[in-house]
Amino acid sequence: MSGWLNTALKRVTGASTTQYTRVAARNPSEHPPPKQLPPSNTAPSPWTPRPHRFAATFMSRKPSVNHVTLVIFLEFFAWGLVATILPESISEFFGPDRMWLVVGVMQGLKGFLSFLTAPMIGALSDVWGRRVFLLVTVGATCLPLAFLLFSNLWWHVVASVLSGPFAVTFSIVFAYVSDVTDEHTRSAAFGQVSATFAGSMVISPAVGSFIYTVYGRNAVFATSCVVATLDVIYILAVVPESLSAENMARRVVDWKTVNPFTAMKLLFSTRLMTQLATIVFFSYLPEAGEYQVLMLYLENRLGMSKAKLSLFIGVLGILSIIAQTFVLGLLAGRWSDKSVIAFGLIGSIVQLTIFAVLTVHWVLFANTIFVAIGSMVYPAVSAYVANTADADEQGAVQGLITGVRSLCNGLGPALFGVLFTWAGNSLEERDHHRGLSALPGFPFLVGAVLVCVALLVNSRIDVVVPIEADRRTGLDETALDIAEQRLLHPPEPTDVSE
Repeated sequence: MSGWLNTALKRVTGASTTQYTRVAARNPSEHPPPKQLPPSNTAPSPWTPRPHRFAATFMSRKPSVNHVTLVIFLEFFAWGLVATILPESISEFFGPDRMWLVVGVMQGLKGFLSFLTAPMIGALSDVWGRRVFLLVTVGATCLPLAFLLFSNLWWHVVASVLSGPFAVTFSIVFAYVSDVTDEHTRSAAFGQVSATFAGSMVISPAVGSFIYTVYGRNAVFATSCVVATLDVIYILAVVPESLSAENMARRVVDWKTVNPFTAMKLLFSTRLMTQLATIVFFSYLPEAGEYQVLMLYLENRLGMSKAKLSLFIGVLGILSIIAQTFVLGLLAGRWSDKSVIAFGLIGSIVQLTIFAVLTVHWVLFANTIFVAIGSMVYPAVSAYVANTADADEQGAVQGLITGVRSLCNGLGPALFGVLFTWAGNSLEERDHHRGLSALPGFPFLVGAVLVCVALLVNSRIDVVVPIEADRRTGLDETALDIAEQRLLHPPEPTDVSE
């Protein structure tokens, strides 16, 4: 008898069809066999409603990229809601003169703690699974939002710093994506996640500003907490585990790797890993600082209105989404990883240079093309790391890259704040053309030089180094072999329609 009928009988009567058959064999007159239904040859009606393929992905328990895409969207949507309001709140509580100091120290300590713990948390997720650490990282990252409802913002500052060791959601998400994709689709999948982050950060500030205008500041803080709570519930109820139970059962925690300081040896485990981490550091350091001060710089330098700034952010967000999804996926199937990274780095150098000498508005909007190209660097590097690491090391290596990025999130704003002050710029709103130096865009030129260092390091990746000479910590060098093969033989283009 069919398996589904056996299961149904067991649920209803507590007995399986096998047990039923044994009883019927002893008393055939008292236990007639169950009526068999004739097989149906009727095709399903074309009018039968079927879920959309994208919706069916979330309904399925099979892990996919779309599952964690929504996790990233909700987390950064919650933070984006308060993005335009939080600086004003901090300025009112701590004073305008101390605002940048408080924000710099808070972000710096948070980024440094994330840098130390990201490889450790990633390594633990390789053994204990991604889902539980998605809960931990999302919950810890969004916890400081709840303290914005308090009148004393010291609670928010302390909670933000203490959340640093767990504010590494990207490392777990990218490890999850590595689990459910192959080498040919990985770059496009990483681009999809990064594009979702960009889209969330474009939409949410506008929504937060609308709520603030209509309902007030506390309504925005409460809404962000609700969104963060929905994200946690979504992970608990919908997101499946990407690692199989068999794989997790075979893996054992290496407590030497879990040690945060020992785990940082992974940074120097191979020449390739050191190079990729260096590329992330020198490319994302100016990017993090740029995003922190760019809006005030454009407002003070060009006298741009809030409406034009909002339009600029919207155009930039749309182009970034296109670059990180369609363009990145297209290039990844035709170019080597090194070439894709170089293309993004060149875009970053161009956009930073243009911001440094910017004088007219139309050039600003044209520059969004190069900003979008530069946004492909991080997902391209993450895909390269995933392609060169073993399946049981995805969490650790993605944690390392995320840790370097978190460190830049702390150092970048502080670096650009110092450079802007030194260049005679004002970091206060409604202070147009005050104290402008002969070259107020000097910090952007410094950022362009830093990205040039990353481009130089990227150009050296194709230098073949003997495995014995590159063995620094005794770790397996299989990743270097795979990386060199990918440089010599880029993947064949794949048909996306298949």
